[in-house]
Amino acid sequence: METSGNRTVPINSNHFISAAIYDYLSESDIEFSTKLHFGYHTLSKKDFKFFTFSRLEIPRKIINDSEIKILSKEIYLYISSPWNEFIQNFINGMLNLGVFRLGNKTFDITKIETLKNDIKRYENTNDYIYFKCLSPLVITTKKEYQGELKKYYYKPDDDHSEIADKIKNNLINKYEAFYGKKPENHDFNMEFNKDYLLSGKAKVLSHYIKGDEDIKIPSILCPFKIKGNYDIIFFGYECGFGELNSAGFGMVEVI
Repeated sequence: METSGNRTVPINSNHFISAAIYDYLSESDIEFSTKLHFGYHTLSKKDFKFFTFSRLEIPRKIINDSEIKILSKEIYLYISSPWNEFIQNFINGMLNLGVFRLGNKTFDITKIETLKNDIKRYENTNDYIYFKCLSPLVITTKKEYQGELKKYYYKPDDDHSEIADKIKNNLINKYEAFYGKKPENHDFNMEFNKDYLLSGKAKVLSHYIKGDEDIKIPSILCPFKIKGNYDIIFFGYECGFGELNSAGFGMVEVI
């Protein structure tokens, strides 16, 4: 997307990006957009949308308290989904509208590109696949607090095997909801980059806008590696790892 070189965008822009995505889908197929919003594809009671997106990639910028000043001529956004109908409607909507609206700011779309699928080379191997997060991971559980079960957001210093199990089970649930069947096996071995964890950079406080509420949630932004059932891993690569994928969490790239 093209900028004038001196625009600003809010640091917490996920809800604006999500709104723009639904605008494109509505432009292409209003019925599909409406059904997606209410989760018509899923066979699960959980709210899966089966797409994810990255943070805005801004090559040159200055970060202030609540906004980012854009110094580069172009910015980038990555979107992924295992759902061909979603991708096609999204692209059609972008082509029809020709601009990207982030709240009250507008950017000209200069290129829509399908990126090389770097994960395919691992399909018939048992090698670890190394990933970098393009947006933070959100993983939750229920824990007792003052006699009540409360939602707990995992942090980088929590038990990593427990986090990996939560991510694995979440992926299996999404896979079953999308395909209507369980994966053939559940092999899944995930490890975070220990050096990155020790650096302190992995702990991120993210903002999740729900209605009029701005919810600050702990999240994890750390490279990791996985080996196991390729179908499960590939599905996570396409629709996102962890929770809140359609709100802009859990997108990765192969490194």
